Amino acid sequence: MNMYNASDLRKGLKILIDKQPYIIIDFEFSKPGKGQALYRCKLKNMINGVIVDKTYRSIDTFEPADVEERKMQFLY
Repeated sequence: MNMYNASDLRKGLKILIDKQPYIIIDFEFSKPGKGQALYRCKLKNMINGVIVDKTYRSIDTFEPADVEERKMQFLY
């Protein structure tokens, strides 16, 4: 299965963290003068809706979430 690097992160991407599917709702790249690049993400759990803030380094990898999207129309 493909893995994402931290540099592949973007808004709307769905990833697995601790075997839970998350969607990235906000993303910020930061490169301090010294050291590695940092990626600050606001993530929403797709199961229970909890929003968490996480910071990742450029060497971190992520597994893609196995989710299916369908376009639907609700008729009332």
